[in-house]
Amino acid sequence: MRARPAIFYTIVFFILLPIYFWIQPSIRPATALEQREESLLNLSGGIDAIAVSSGSESLRFQKTKDGKLYELVVPPGKFVPHDLMDAMVALLTSAKSVEVVSEDSNDLAQFGLDHPKSVLTIEAPGKPQPIKIAFGNENPTHTAIYAQIEGIPKVFLLGQNIEYYQSLMFQWIEGKQGKNA
Repeated sequence: MRARPAIFYTIVFFILLPIYFWIQPSIRPATALEQREESLLNLSGGIDAIAVSSGSESLRFQKTKDGKLYELVVPPGKFVPHDLMDAMVALLTSAKSVEVVSEDSNDLAQFGLDHPKSVLTIEAPGKPQPIKIAFGNENPTHTAIYAQIEGIPKVFLLGQNIEYYQSLMFQWIEGKQGKNA
């Protein structure tokens, strides 16, 4: 009598097993994921200057004549630590791949890119035109921000470090660094 339930459960198992694999969502291979990621910038030659504008505020820093450090040139007479400028440059030059969230966005308002919060302009050797990156809203999980490179219709997700560095730079210029702004 004990063999009958075992046979029954074995038959049910073999009937349900194909159904399980049929309704189970397929897992996309890694190559499909790579198709949604692209290289953000090709800045292997480094960066000569960066300008950041947010609302009516703007700043610009560029390489010193010896090419070792970055110095703040706009607004004159203000200070931003070299480490902060170096961190921003390192973040941009090391950006290997980003997630593409929209291939051709006609509705930039959903990403906050119709009226960007800030715009980053990068001047690099070997680039005939400056690269302008507009930054919009945070993604729903608050782990990244939407960005778009001028002249490219794709919308990317970038880590929030870049937005954090920008806000720290403006705090230094306003004299609010180290205080509860």
